[in-house]
Amino acid sequence: MNTNELIIHEACGGVPPPMSNVSRDWFGKPMDPPACFSLAFEDDQFMFRARREAEARCHPEAQSGRFMESLWVYDVAEFFISDPVMGHYLEVNLSPNGAHWACLFDAPRRRVAEVRDSGARSWGTCGGDGWEARVDLPREWMSEHIHFGAETRMNVTFILSSPVQRFLSVADLGEGSPDFHRPEHFLKCRQEDLPSK
Repeated sequence: MNTNELIIHEACGGVPPPMSNVSRDWFGKPMDPPACFSLAFEDDQFMFRARREAEARCHPEAQSGRFMESLWVYDVAEFFISDPVMGHYLEVNLSPNGAHWACLFDAPRRRVAEVRDSGARSWGTCGGDGWEARVDLPREWMSEHIHFGAETRMNVTFILSSPVQRFLSVADLGEGSPDFHRPEHFLKCRQEDLPSK
């Protein structure tokens, strides 16, 4: 799935946001089953959900709800958000079992700081038939610290099939070896309301 924008749903009335599929890897090869994700605002939280109907290999020290670096060495879902005011971007990793990690960068791969105090909450479940995980970030934190708004750009990525990793990106990030740290290719965001039940 390569597109020119990402849709962020405004969830209300208990209606879950629809999932989008990413069915090809960095090199255009089919990913079966596909990886799935959704982005939504629900009340005062920004919600990222990811799932796949296949077994996952999680970092052996990762625990649901815990902050942990190096999740990307194993299977992981990720999203990136640019800061249109500061020129920084935020990377958030989500392990299939619900561990998470976040870091702010001021240039590609140049870290400013890990983000441990955002108020993020995460959880997930893994099994032989698949996994589903979710991380929430407070909307107020996003507005205050990364100036989330109309000019924000994003991307959603996955690293799957560890240890022979396959790399997936919603945005077309260009040629060469897989590299998710190309903020100039991140996508515009559009917010859509979901109908209530």
